[in-house]
Amino acid sequence: MLHFWPRPLSGAPKEERVRSCSDVHNFLCEEDVPHEILHLPSPADTARRAAESLGVPLGEVVKTLLFFLDAVPTLILVPGDAVAGSELISAASGCTEVVLARPHEVLRLTGYRAGALPPCGLATSLSAFADPQVFTPPVVYCGGGTTTTMLKLRSGDLRRVVAAHVAPVGHWPQWGAAAGAPPVVAERGREARSSG
Repeated sequence: MLHFWPRPLSGAPKEERVRSCSDVHNFLCEEDVPHEILHLPSPADTARRAAESLGVPLGEVVKTLLFFLDAVPTLILVPGDAVAGSELISAASGCTEVVLARPHEVLRLTGYRAGALPPCGLATSLSAFADPQVFTPPVVYCGGGTTTTMLKLRSGDLRRVVAAHVAPVGHWPQWGAAAGAPPVVAERGREARSSG
Protein backbone atom coordinates (compact mmCIF):
# COMPACT_ATOMS: atom_id res chain seq x y z
CA MET A 1 0.00 0.00 0.00
CA LEU A 2 1.28 3.45 -0.88
CA HIS A 3 1.07 6.29 1.63
CA PHE A 4 1.57 10.03 1.67
CA TRP A 5 2.60 11.97 4.75
CA PRO A 6 5.09 14.70 5.65
CA ARG A 7 8.65 13.46 5.94
CA PRO A 8 12.04 15.12 5.94
CA LEU A 9 13.81 15.42 2.61
CA SER A 10 17.41 14.42 3.00
CA GLY A 11 19.78 14.66 0.08
CA ALA A 12 17.95 17.59 -1.52
CA PRO A 13 19.95 19.36 -4.20
CA LYS A 14 21.63 22.65 -3.33
CA GLU A 15 20.33 24.41 -6.42
CA GLU A 16 16.59 24.62 -6.63
CA ARG A 17 16.13 25.87 -10.18
CA VAL A 18 13.86 23.90 -12.43
CA ARG A 19 15.90 21.78 -14.81
CA SER A 20 14.94 21.27 -18.46
CA CYS A 21 15.62 19.24 -21.59
CA SER A 22 18.94 21.10 -21.96
CA ASP A 23 20.16 19.52 -18.73
CA VAL A 24 19.18 16.05 -19.98
CA HIS A 25 20.90 16.69 -23.31
CA ASN A 26 24.06 18.04 -21.70
CA PHE A 27 24.28 15.09 -19.30
CA LEU A 28 23.93 12.56 -22.12
CA CYS A 29 26.50 14.40 -24.25
CA GLU A 30 28.97 14.28 -21.34
CA GLU A 31 28.29 10.54 -21.04
CA ASP A 32 28.72 10.13 -24.83
CA VAL A 33 25.24 8.60 -25.18
CA PRO A 34 23.55 8.96 -28.59
CA HIS A 35 20.07 10.40 -28.13
CA GLU A 36 17.48 12.81 -29.45
CA ILE A 37 15.38 15.37 -27.61
CA LEU A 38 12.01 15.41 -29.36
CA HIS A 39 9.80 18.48 -29.11
CA LEU A 40 6.09 17.69 -28.86
CA PRO A 41 3.33 19.83 -30.37
CA SER A 42 1.44 19.95 -27.05
CA PRO A 43 2.13 19.08 -23.40
CA ALA A 44 2.21 15.38 -22.56
CA ASP A 45 2.39 14.79 -18.81
CA THR A 46 1.39 11.11 -19.00
CA ALA A 47 2.86 8.15 -20.87
CA ARG A 48 -0.37 7.72 -22.82
CA ARG A 49 -0.37 11.33 -24.04
CA ALA A 50 3.30 11.07 -24.97
CA ALA A 51 2.75 7.85 -26.95
CA GLU A 52 -0.20 9.39 -28.78
CA SER A 53 1.78 12.53 -29.59
CA LEU A 54 4.77 10.52 -30.83
CA GLY A 55 2.69 7.92 -32.65
CA VAL A 56 4.47 5.03 -30.90
CA PRO A 57 3.17 2.06 -28.90
CA LEU A 58 2.58 2.85 -25.23
CA GLY A 59 5.02 0.07 -24.23
CA GLU A 60 7.90 1.98 -25.88
CA VAL A 61 7.38 4.93 -23.54
CA VAL A 62 9.18 4.60 -20.21
CA LYS A 63 7.63 6.07 -17.08
CA THR A 64 10.19 7.40 -14.61
CA LEU A 65 8.63 7.66 -11.16
CA LEU A 66 10.07 8.76 -7.83
CA PHE A 67 9.28 6.64 -4.79
CA PHE A 68 10.55 6.58 -1.23
CA LEU A 69 11.64 3.05 -0.34
CA ASP A 70 11.92 2.95 3.44
CA ALA A 71 12.32 6.76 3.20
CA VAL A 72 15.13 6.54 0.59
CA PRO A 73 14.30 8.38 -2.66
CA THR A 74 14.55 5.93 -5.56
CA LEU A 75 13.63 6.02 -9.23
CA ILE A 76 11.30 3.33 -10.57
CA LEU A 77 11.18 2.77 -14.33
CA VAL A 78 8.28 0.87 -15.91
CA PRO A 79 6.92 0.66 -19.45
CA GLY A 80 4.16 3.12 -20.28
CA ASP A 81 1.55 0.36 -20.43
CA ALA A 82 2.45 -0.92 -16.96
CA VAL A 83 1.77 0.23 -13.42
CA ALA A 84 4.47 0.36 -10.74
CA GLY A 85 3.41 -2.27 -8.20
CA SER A 86 4.14 -1.53 -4.56
CA GLU A 87 4.35 -5.23 -3.64
CA LEU A 88 6.72 -5.89 -6.53
CA ILE A 89 8.87 -2.88 -5.61
CA SER A 90 8.98 -4.04 -2.01
CA ALA A 91 9.98 -7.57 -3.04
CA ALA A 92 12.67 -6.32 -5.45
CA SER A 93 14.19 -3.82 -3.03
CA GLY A 94 13.68 -5.61 0.28
CA CYS A 95 12.02 -2.53 1.72
CA THR A 96 8.89 -2.57 3.85
CA GLU A 97 7.50 0.86 2.98
CA VAL A 98 6.82 2.10 -0.57
CA VAL A 99 5.67 5.72 -0.84
CA LEU A 100 5.04 7.60 -4.09
CA ALA A 101 6.71 11.02 -3.99
CA ARG A 102 4.53 14.11 -4.18
CA PRO A 103 5.11 16.60 -7.01
CA HIS A 104 6.96 19.10 -4.79
CA GLU A 105 9.25 16.29 -3.59
CA VAL A 106 9.98 15.25 -7.17
CA LEU A 107 10.96 18.82 -8.02
CA ARG A 108 13.05 19.32 -4.90
CA LEU A 109 15.00 16.07 -5.23
CA THR A 110 15.43 15.85 -8.99
CA GLY A 111 15.12 19.40 -10.28
CA TYR A 112 12.33 18.34 -12.66
CA ARG A 113 8.57 18.62 -12.44
CA ALA A 114 6.43 15.51 -12.00
CA GLY A 115 5.12 14.45 -15.39
CA ALA A 116 8.39 15.45 -17.09
CA LEU A 117 10.89 13.44 -15.04
CA PRO A 118 13.73 12.02 -17.14
CA PRO A 119 15.65 8.93 -16.01
CA CYS A 120 19.01 10.77 -16.00
CA GLY A 121 20.56 14.20 -15.66
CA LEU A 122 19.00 14.71 -12.25
CA ALA A 123 20.04 17.32 -9.70
CA THR A 124 20.68 14.52 -7.18
CA SER A 125 22.14 11.10 -7.86
CA LEU A 126 19.50 8.45 -7.10
CA SER A 127 19.47 4.69 -7.23
CA ALA A 128 16.94 3.09 -9.53
CA PHE A 129 14.96 -0.08 -10.19
CA ALA A 130 13.76 -0.87 -13.70
CA ASP A 131 11.35 -3.50 -14.88
CA PRO A 132 13.06 -5.79 -17.42
CA GLN A 133 10.34 -4.97 -19.99
CA VAL A 134 11.69 -1.40 -20.13
CA PHE A 135 14.65 -2.76 -22.10
CA THR A 136 12.68 -4.98 -24.53
CA PRO A 137 12.07 -2.40 -27.31
CA PRO A 138 15.29 -1.47 -29.12
CA VAL A 139 14.41 2.24 -28.85
CA VAL A 140 12.51 3.86 -25.98
CA TYR A 141 11.04 7.27 -25.20
CA CYS A 142 11.43 8.79 -21.73
CA GLY A 143 10.52 12.07 -20.08
CA GLY A 144 12.68 14.77 -21.62
CA GLY A 145 12.74 17.23 -18.73
CA THR A 146 9.64 19.22 -19.71
CA THR A 147 6.10 18.18 -20.60
CA THR A 148 6.71 19.22 -24.20
CA THR A 149 9.89 17.19 -24.74
CA MET A 150 10.70 13.49 -24.83
CA LEU A 151 14.05 11.74 -24.74
CA LYS A 152 14.61 9.12 -27.46
CA LEU A 153 17.46 6.65 -27.01
CA ARG A 154 18.38 3.00 -27.39
CA SER A 155 17.19 0.87 -24.50
CA GLY A 156 20.70 -0.54 -24.06
CA ASP A 157 22.04 2.99 -23.63
CA LEU A 158 19.27 3.75 -21.13
CA ARG A 159 20.22 0.63 -19.17
CA ARG A 160 23.88 1.69 -19.10
CA VAL A 161 23.32 5.33 -18.16
CA VAL A 162 20.74 4.66 -15.43
CA ALA A 163 22.57 1.62 -13.97
CA ALA A 164 19.30 0.42 -12.48
CA HIS A 165 18.69 -2.78 -10.58
CA VAL A 166 16.64 -4.79 -13.06
CA ALA A 167 13.71 -6.56 -11.41
CA PRO A 168 9.99 -7.04 -12.04
CA VAL A 169 8.51 -3.85 -10.54
CA GLY A 170 5.67 -3.30 -13.00
CA HIS A 171 2.45 -5.12 -13.69
CA TRP A 172 -0.10 -4.89 -16.44
CA PRO A 173 -3.67 -4.48 -15.13
CA GLN A 174 -5.10 -4.87 -18.63
CA TRP A 175 -3.99 -8.52 -18.47
CA GLY A 176 -6.76 -9.09 -15.90
CA ALA A 177 -6.96 -10.68 -12.50
CA ALA A 178 -4.98 -13.74 -13.62
CA ALA A 179 -1.90 -11.54 -13.85
CA GLY A 180 -2.58 -10.06 -10.44
CA ALA A 181 -5.02 -7.28 -9.71
CA PRO A 182 -3.23 -3.95 -9.35
CA PRO A 183 -3.20 -2.34 -5.94
CA VAL A 184 -4.95 0.98 -5.72
CA VAL A 185 -2.24 3.62 -5.98
CA ALA A 186 -2.67 6.97 -4.27
CA GLU A 187 -1.57 9.49 -6.85
CA ARG A 188 -1.50 13.23 -6.24
CA GLY A 189 -4.24 13.02 -3.65
CA ARG A 190 -6.63 10.79 -5.58
CA GLU A 191 -6.95 7.08 -6.08
CA ALA A 192 -6.05 5.71 -9.47
CA ARG A 193 -5.46 2.28 -10.94
CA SER A 194 -2.80 3.50 -13.36
CA SER A 195 -0.66 6.57 -13.85
CA GLY A 196 -0.44 6.72 -17.60
